Amino acid sequence: MDVTIIEEHQRFDWDRYAIAWVVHSDKLRGAAVERAKANIMHRWAHEIVRLGKGDHHTYYETRHLKSQPSLASQLRRQL
Repeated sequence: MDVTIIEEHQRFDWDRYAIAWVVHSDKLRGAAVERAKANIMHRWAHEIVRLGKGDHHTYYETRHLKSQPSLASQLRRQL
């Protein structure tokens, strides 16, 4: 996730869209990142298609949260 998204899109109407935030292990690199994202999407596809307008859920390999990832947690991953 690009952690500048909030600053760059201040007037974005977040409530108009369903967003599935896909978070993979920050230890992965290269092709392993793409495999992890595909696996997460495959595992949670039935849940993701049920998202409605304004839903922002976060999907990990083994769990999902009914909230978006916090900006603070994403910044920590960048360090």
